[in-house]
Amino acid sequence: MDRLRLRWVGFTLALLITGLAPLSGSGAQQNRYMVLIDPAHGGDEAGVLADKLREKDLTLNLALLIRQEAQKGANFDIQLTRSADRTMTMSERSKAIGALQPDCLLSLHVNAGFGKKAAGYEVYFPGFRQTIAGGGDSIVILKDMEKNSYLNDSVRLAQQIQASLETVFPRKGRGLRDAPSPLLDVLTIPGLIVEVGFATCTEDRKKLTDEETQKAIARALVRGLRTYFQKVP
Repeated sequence: MDRLRLRWVGFTLALLITGLAPLSGSGAQQNRYMVLIDPAHGGDEAGVLADKLREKDLTLNLALLIRQEAQKGANFDIQLTRSADRTMTMSERSKAIGALQPDCLLSLHVNAGFGKKAAGYEVYFPGFRQTIAGGGDSIVILKDMEKNSYLNDSVRLAQQIQASLETVFPRKGRGLRDAPSPLLDVLTIPGLIVEVGFATCTEDRKKLTDEETQKAIARALVRGLRTYFQKVP
């Protein structure tokens, strides 16, 4: 009888150990995040054009470099709204966000204008809205508070991206800016628009078309993302 009981205990322990093993894996997966990179323009929309620089080509190349850099060991996966030179409407980009449900979004752009002396990078996050539609309705207020939590996370993400890009463009940061955006305003996740430089500035354009600088920008953005996720509550 004792021998049968021992066998039963051993069998039960084996089942418990086998059953617990997958749990450690699922717990590890909870520490992985999905980042959606949105290369601006594409296809029929070239974006900013200056000398040999085309915004749609640069943003796509940076997105591919970011994905490649992230594969080296960061704790997040990179998805792209487009991985080839094709036209994408704003609606299609928004649908991609809804379908993938990423943990955050970076939309990559190249700046232009403000005169040939305008240079440096800018980071935009969704604009804060103080008024609450629907008055004092509790459901509306709760939804607004939830929205504001995403906005606050966007600001924290913007701070990390700004600090990382400073290593590539020392003293070239033009500050963090909140502004309305058709893409960012509908988000329920942290999201940013990153203007990586001015195509209309000779110095910026020279750097942006340099392969090593593009890799440095990709490394900086991945580093900023990694730091942001390490500090996620």
